[in-house]
Amino acid sequence: MSLLKKSKFLLSFLVIVFIVGVTTYRILYKPHISIEEQSAIFTGTSDDLLAKISKNAIKWEGAVVKISGKVTSKDKSGLMLNAAIYCQLIRPDLLFHIPENQSIQVKGRVIGYDDLLEELKLDKATIIK
Repeated sequence: MSLLKKSKFLLSFLVIVFIVGVTTYRILYKPHISIEEQSAIFTGTSDDLLAKISKNAIKWEGAVVKISGKVTSKDKSGLMLNAAIYCQLIRPDLLFHIPENQSIQVKGRVIGYDDLLEELKLDKATIIK
């Protein structure tokens, strides 16, 4: 092979590797979309959501929901709605301003449903009102 053919081959190879590398980087490191920016698949009461999720829990995993309910208990990182939905908050410092037995609306992502305890878990939750 002549020097000219080798340099053309090397240059073509480097261009292809660069394009593949940039494309792979863009696919793997997409910008994160926050829960607040996503639209909710379900909006309603916590009891209605539990009735739907108990039928097919796998379908709901990762879904963004907006639910309303009464605060039954709190801990340092989240709260419990209607004694059946645990919401892990993005900003747990807001828990001090929410008394128990107050009705609130929460938006969060479904991470799982426990059939045995009949408890739903949300993460990245935010208090709407």
